[in-house]
Amino acid sequence: MTKTLRIELPEELEQQLLEYATQANLSLSHWILQLLTQTILVKGNQTHVTDPILPLLGTLTCDVNDVGENHDTYLTHAL
Repeated sequence: MTKTLRIELPEELEQQLLEYATQANLSLSHWILQLLTQTILVKGNQTHVTDPILPLLGTLTCDVNDVGENHDTYLTHAL
């Protein structure tokens, strides 16, 4: 069962949330629902917070293996 909740947001906060929702390819309401769900999971000390990177762990390969040590160098070259 779902409930409808109406909230009033300051315009600046709404704009910021809309930008993040657009980047995540989600509607504003789905983005806010995801944020609230993650907040509750973290507050409840549950370890199951959805992280979109987790499914990729161990599946990607790269010839560069010193990114941690030389990240400044790589960033400088990229700029």
